[in-house]
Formats: sequence, structure tokens, C-alpha cells
Amino acid sequence: MIIKKILSVFALNLLISVPTYATGVEQKNIRFMPSTATLMKGDVHVSFELISVKKLKKKYPDLLSLDSVGFTKIKDIKILVAKTAYVVDKPAGFFDHLNPGDERFLAHVMGEQKVEKIKDNDFKLMVPGTSQSYNLKTYFDSDDISTLPNSKVIRAVNQARKLDVISQSATSTIFREFSQFSQSSVGGIQVSTYVPLKENKTLILSYTMNGVKREAADKNSLKSSFQAEAVSQQQLINSFQPK
Repeated sequence: MIIKKILSVFALNLLISVPTYATGVEQKNIRFMPSTATLMKGDVHVSFELISVKKLKKKYPDLLSLDSVGFTKIKDIKILVAKTAYVVDKPAGFFDHLNPGDERFLAHVMGEQKVEKIKDNDFKLMVPGTSQSYNLKTYFDSDDISTLPNSKVIRAVNQARKLDVISQSATSTIFREFSQFSQSSVGGIQVSTYVPLKENKTLILSYTMNGVKREAADKNSLKSSFQAEAVSQQQLINSFQPK
């Protein structure tokens, strides 16, 4: 499967070209409960919506505190709201000790995008073949260590753990902030929790929110690319080999 190039570039790695073998299964409601029995077969569950800020506040008020960047306060944009769930062939301990500032891991899961480290946990990403770029800050939280920088991020992580009962069993969380887009977006976040299932199986449950400029808010293209990217992410994480 080849992921199409589209205007909006967010931490979806929309230009990755990798073979995928799992199946993306659409979930109609972002409140869907992950079925570990189904996910253990390799499927990727995805729920996606593109809505106004007004509708977001009315329909999903509990998601507002995930926005540590402030893009939900901007008028005349659309909000990409998505939830993904899939199982990877990694022990939970892999994520427990994962350094969010690990440039090698980040470059691997970002596919063809060029990753330039600015400082600890702070990166600039550039999309090959285009003039598009954006900044990424990534933070880690577990029982043993936390790099969460401020009350906004702490509140977002705590809220993410409350959204799904199964997330309360997570051993670690990675929180990403996206900003300074050169095109299409005004900012975004992604929060992922890592839940141990078996010795070498971990459930990754993620919420993604992105403020999309109206001229780039093509729902069908965004939805198709997001679903394909979720499947690709599962494969990329599975294929990463620590030194």
C-alpha cells in the first residue's frame, strides 16, 4: 500500500511508503472499546472525525484538556479527532525504557521524513520533496520516570488515562506536541498509552487531535491517509530493532 501525498502534513507521516499487511478496521465512534482479542489478530482499529471547534466542545468536552498547544482556541479551523488501537510485537518493557529523545527510533517511525534534533526531546521534521516542515516535542511518563514539562501536559496525560478503562493499566505514556507548521495545520497533539498484554505483545492506544486550516480540510483524503498511516505505524514499530 502506498500512502498518497496530500496537503496536510501532521504527525501522520503521510509520505511513508511501506508495505502493510494488517487490516485497518474503521470504528464509527471514538468512544469504541478496544477488543484485545480482535487486535491480537493484527488488526488496527481507527476512529476518525473532522469537526468544528464548536462541535468538538459540545460532543467531546473531555478531549479539550488534551490540547496543551492551544489550537482549539483558534477560530475558522477544523479539528481532526482520531483514536487508534493496535497490538505490536514488543514487550511493554520496550516502551517503559524508551527515551522519547531517541533520534534513531523517531527517525525510524517517521519513515521518509527527515528528523533534525534541535535539543533534548525537541525536533524539526521536514517532508522530502516538499517545502513542508513542523516541530515536534515528545515527552515520556511512567511509574519510574517522567519528562512531562508543565501542568498542561501533565493534565493532558492524566486525562488520556481516564478516557479508556484499559489505559489505566498502561505502564507508560508518550505525549507529542506538534507546532510551527509551514502549511496546512495550526498545531496538534498525540498521546499514546502502552498496555502490556502478553510477554511480547503490547496494546498501543492513541488519541490524535490536529487543528487543520479550512483550505486543507479535505475529510476523505485526511481519513484515508490517517487510516493507512495507523497501519504503517504498527509495522514500523514492529520492525524497529534496538542496538
